[in-house]
Amino acid sequence: MTMKFKMTICTAFAILALLSCNSNADKRETSTRAIVLNNDTPNQSKVEKIETPIERKIIKEGEISFETATLSETESLITKTVNEMGGYITSDNVFSNEDRITHRMTVRVPADKFDQLITKISESAEKLDRKTISALDVTEEYIDVEARIKTKKELESRYKELLVKAKSVEDLLSIEKEIGTLRTEIESIEGRLRYLQDRVSLSSLTIEYYQMTTSSFGFFSKLGRAFVLGWNWLLAFIIGLIHLWPFILIIGGGVFFAFRFGKARKKTNNAS
Repeated sequence: MTMKFKMTICTAFAILALLSCNSNADKRETSTRAIVLNNDTPNQSKVEKIETPIERKIIKEGEISFETATLSETESLITKTVNEMGGYITSDNVFSNEDRITHRMTVRVPADKFDQLITKISESAEKLDRKTISALDVTEEYIDVEARIKTKKELESRYKELLVKAKSVEDLLSIEKEIGTLRTEIESIEGRLRYLQDRVSLSSLTIEYYQMTTSSFGFFSKLGRAFVLGWNWLLAFIIGLIHLWPFILIIGGGVFFAFRFGKARKKTNNAS
């Protein structure tokens, strides 16, 4: 084998070795990249947390006042609308004044129907006098109450575990007392939570509508009404005096005898 042939073989082996090293390096790089990518995927999901938005707890209340042409039709419309929306009437009162009849109702409807109810009633109004809407955000209090209930219930559970392990009557009575106190506090806080849930889920609307019974009147009409009213007061005064006639008779008799006695005494003194 000549020197030239040996050099050729060595050169070929060197090229093959170099190609093999590059291939292995590429494989290692590809494998490493895949591992890094695979490892990055879960880590990325851990870092990028999806925050659930807090559901706001809003208490909505309102009051609306308007004039209507017909009380009965307006009452039917309100009652029908409230029933269709799944609400109910909490109070219903009627007042009669000199020139109008007023109907005042308080209704409660699901919170998501509140704006719809106000719009429908406003559209039916003959003359809208007043509309007041308020919204109270109780989200912070709602979350706080829920957290307090959870904490106290966990504490109650630990006390119940200790109750099972109690070895003396004194320990037993002491733990039962603590559980009773906790149970009272939990029920009180749960009552507050139910109240908030009720106010948030159902919105309140006070509806006042009225129908005019007489038209506006001028000076002479007012003057005539004043004479009639004065005459009525005079009759009432006379009737009141008649009811008091025994007292008037007694007082009048007393004054008369006192006057006669004083006059007679004065004459006696003058004579002496």
